[in-house]
Amino acid sequence: MSNYCCQNCGEISTTLFMRKASDFSKNYKGIRDGNISICQRCEDCFEGSEKSLKEILSSDHKKKLILGGPGTGKTFLFKNVIENLPKNTNILVITFINNLVNDLKKQLSKISNRKVEVRTLHGFCKNFLLREIHLYEYFPELPRIIEDDAFLLEFDFKEGKFNRALVNLEKVNDGIKFYLSRSTYYNSVGHDDAVYRVFLYLSENNIVIPQYSQVIVDEYQDFNFLESSLIELIGQENKIIIAGDDDQALYRFKSASSDFIRRLYHDEHFKNLFLPFCRRCTSVLVGAANGFISSAKEKGLLDGRIEKEFKCYWTDNFFNSRKYPKIFLGKCSADSVVSKYIKEKILSTVKEENIQPSEKDEPEFLIAGPPRIPHYLQEVNDSLVKDKMIDKNIFNIEFKKELQRLSIDEGYEFIKKDSNSNLGWRIVMYKDRIDTSLEKDKEIISKSLNGKSIIDLLPERYINRHREKVKNISLMETESPEDSLDRKIKIKLTTYLGAKGLSANHVFVLGLENGIFPKDPNNISDDEACQFIVLLTRARKSLSILSVDKRFNKKFKRRIVTLSSFISMVPGRFFKIKNVNASNFNKL
Repeated sequence: MSNYCCQNCGEISTTLFMRKASDFSKNYKGIRDGNISICQRCEDCFEGSEKSLKEILSSDHKKKLILGGPGTGKTFLFKNVIENLPKNTNILVITFINNLVNDLKKQLSKISNRKVEVRTLHGFCKNFLLREIHLYEYFPELPRIIEDDAFLLEFDFKEGKFNRALVNLEKVNDGIKFYLSRSTYYNSVGHDDAVYRVFLYLSENNIVIPQYSQVIVDEYQDFNFLESSLIELIGQENKIIIAGDDDQALYRFKSASSDFIRRLYHDEHFKNLFLPFCRRCTSVLVGAANGFISSAKEKGLLDGRIEKEFKCYWTDNFFNSRKYPKIFLGKCSADSVVSKYIKEKILSTVKEENIQPSEKDEPEFLIAGPPRIPHYLQEVNDSLVKDKMIDKNIFNIEFKKELQRLSIDEGYEFIKKDSNSNLGWRIVMYKDRIDTSLEKDKEIISKSLNGKSIIDLLPERYINRHREKVKNISLMETESPEDSLDRKIKIKLTTYLGAKGLSANHVFVLGLENGIFPKDPNNISDDEACQFIVLLTRARKSLSILSVDKRFNKKFKRRIVTLSSFISMVPGRFFKIKNVNASNFNKL
């Protein structure tokens, strides 16, 4: 039996298949024209991917559910779906994640003779309210203002309780009535009530449901009951494709649930279709994710999970899979060592791979840390920013700390646009009480219930004092296109949740320690398991997990092992494990 060398990946095979070189743009031979000979493994990947894509595109079913894991080419699919539609048609693309909006816009706007509208669901609702109803400023912190109204009026109303009532579409109660009346008074909507108002409006006026040639909804597993109900309403009047993955459901804190995508999976009105091949990750990362999912199910996690294949698209990923055959697990001796290792690794990788500054939006290096421990990321950021070896003319370090909620400047901005703005003056009142006893504040909010403008109720000295400050406020300007074309090597630091929707060639994950992630190793949640799946699948090339090996326990007066239980749920063959201290960086 003869052996042949695959002209795509270089593997030895007893069987070869002839394919167009243009379908294998990453072939190691660099062949661009004509045909190339490929091995059985590359053929199986190519054929399997083409088959799943063809099955989706050829289906004329009005309602389709696309199930695909991380990096399985949903954007590529959407592009093909839109290109197959008649010219001059209008398409709505909705996603939950802000990170994905710009990427989708960039990819889908290249399609000529199609009108493609790409928005988050909340962006869609905000735009609908302004365009169709001609009311309401969008102000995400509005629930906090209205909760303070209730406090001053001694009315039983809590922001969290109200939000749950809205997103679960509970029966209208006094709390909802109070909130909506105050929202109308301030001519403003927050995050959830924007969706709620649009849902109610379209439920009562089916005739005004927007009409599109095709509606595409991505990341459906991240929607709550209210949001999924609005999508269902839009889908009644439109052809709809819903895509998602219940393994990546991260937003249970906002009442999102993987139950909604699982419900669609069992809905006879939907055609279930799959994208099984991951075009982003190396074979070790795909294998680690599959191994972890199997361990999680054995522990009783991910109950009700939709079974689906998740395979590495070897045809494109063979080179990186060979170069980075393991996940690096660094057991660090101290927090400071974590920062030093990341800095040294970034510099050595840039040198070894000859990475050049680029205008691309996607970061070259992604550093993800636990959301509840902000100093983890802060220490790494400070280390990178202060180090002279990280030349700021070459590197761009992006680390957006959590913004202060509800600043007085936001009130000033509303007043700058409208000197009589009820919302603007109410924000000012919230940040600068009129008197310490709150009696005057209570009186003003009480009188405002009858529709009287706040500015007509405020003391003149108070108004004049703040108007002077309003004069010094500059309205926020949109970033110009030139600002985003900086040619640099991009390093992005974000939380585990912030990493959703992102990818990078090289990824570092911090904080995988028991007590931090998972919070309780004896009571791991599905939410944490899904977060770990997301973390495993952000990298195109290398993934480094860095954990402080042991920490001093004051109670027992000794150092105890802290390595996350999640690590033991991934088969050991996928790791390269090393002890990391300040003196051995160059040997790793």
